[in-house]
Amino acid sequence: MILKKEFYFVRHGQTDYNLRIIKVNHEDVPLNETGRKQALDASSLALQLPIQTICCSPFKRAKETKELLLPNREHLEFSELGECTPQIWKEMTSLGLDAFKKGSSEVKNFLERVKNGVNLSLEQKGPILIVAHGGVHFGICFWMNIEGYSWVIDNCKLAHFSLNKKHDWQAALL
Repeated sequence: MILKKEFYFVRHGQTDYNLRIIKVNHEDVPLNETGRKQALDASSLALQLPIQTICCSPFKRAKETKELLLPNREHLEFSELGECTPQIWKEMTSLGLDAFKKGSSEVKNFLERVKNGVNLSLEQKGPILIVAHGGVHFGICFWMNIEGYSWVIDNCKLAHFSLNKKHDWQAALL
């Protein structure tokens, strides 16, 4: 399971591929102008957070978002925080809570990778900010079984994952 330690998450800013209705493989693409503006707009909020460690996907769009949000701050990169393929996304999101039980081996491998990447991140000094992708966010919500919160997150939205009084996970957009 996911280590019980609160953290923050942000999905990278918009890319030209995010504009398409159909999700396509978009490899290692940079942010577009809108994505850069989104990250700059979110930086005032990010700068107010008590972030000690930043953990980031190795993809350009995530690293560029991190640099615009929190300029000149060191970060750790974990390949486990990289995005899934469109095929995995489609299958995983259609299955929801059954993604691990009924999903293909690719979905199961991706979800395991997300869990490992988040746990690697949460082993660092906190509070932690994870800068990654929509598929990673969905995987986090899956493992935490988050209720009353959308598992699909828009570009450059900051979320706070914390534990309630019962030690169950909760999440909120900031």
